Amino acid sequence: MVKNEEESEKIRHLDEKDRRILNILGENARSKLTKIAGDIGLSVDSTKKRIAKLERIGVIRRYTIEPDPGKIGIGFAVHVYIKLKDIDKEKYEALIDAMKKNPRVIDLMAMLGDYDLYIVFLAKDAREFETMKLEFREKFGGLIGDWKEVIVSKIYKLEEYRF
Repeated sequence: MVKNEEESEKIRHLDEKDRRILNILGENARSKLTKIAGDIGLSVDSTKKRIAKLERIGVIRRYTIEPDPGKIGIGFAVHVYIKLKDIDKEKYEALIDAMKKNPRVIDLMAMLGDYDLYIVFLAKDAREFETMKLEFREKFGGLIGDWKEVIVSKIYKLEEYRF
């Protein structure tokens, strides 16, 4: 394949069958290939090739599970919005690296707007979150201009990607 074809392959548009495959795998990443093929109206071989291609070009990055944090004792979720100050590339990368390595950080996003970072922490309870927060703020306090935290009391809808 020539370079231009490779590049266009990376940003290819999904057809209806690809979308259906993604939706099926999104609902259950352990779906059997024969069931997927039957649901989308293709042979098992054609379906397998499509999935392999979606993996190869990075549309499918991984297969995962969705555990219930409350059932394993870490159901206290705190959403934190941080405005940074006095930041340089090295300090920023150290902060991001520390958050990526923290097993209690489940979401970490850079933002445009009033805040620079959005982080979701999971903890057993408020006391454990306070301990994590103090450790984080002691280590990176010089970079934090503003800190806003929100505790989720009830989830009415948790969005899944649909294609």
